[in-house]
Amino acid sequence: MKAKPGRTIGLGIVFAAVAIGYAFFQPFVPGAVREAIPAQATFVHQADSLDELLEDPVCNAGNSMKSLTAANPWLRRVVPSEVAVADLPLRRAGQTKVWAVASWVGWRSPWLRWRLEHIRAEGFSFLGKHNVWPIWKYETADIAGGASLVFSLTDNLFIACLSENPEDILLLLETYDRRAPSVND
Repeated sequence: MKAKPGRTIGLGIVFAAVAIGYAFFQPFVPGAVREAIPAQATFVHQADSLDELLEDPVCNAGNSMKSLTAANPWLRRVVPSEVAVADLPLRRAGQTKVWAVASWVGWRSPWLRWRLEHIRAEGFSFLGKHNVWPIWKYETADIAGGASLVFSLTDNLFIACLSENPEDILLLLETYDRRAPSVND
């Protein structure tokens, strides 16, 4: 059976509209950054922007984060709006605290994912996928010794974990996928 050209063009237009809608028009969901923060977090701070977070004395992100963001402009792209920072309890004996960050990136997420998957940049390495979410590691001399900055881009969130064990990001992704309780529950 031969397809009619009108039907093919119509389906093509519907497909293009859905793809453009997914890529550019993802509505902002206030408080969604807290959905990736596990319930056992001992400290959670939410800010409306990265600048607000860096200036807030409660968070005490301090000069190390300011110098890291100044040296790496890509961080401004992944933290354009609402951001939550959490301190997770020690998950393994003898190791330092785990810091978690979740930021709303909205429509930027699929484009950032695509860019990271296809452009090889210095300091970035692909670690694999957990469920459907790709995970990357960023290495630089600006990060405290022994710690790793591991991150993932979900549908609308940039989720990162600063810890000595790169696998700690899996707890954040499990929480985002609602397989573990979040601070919103």
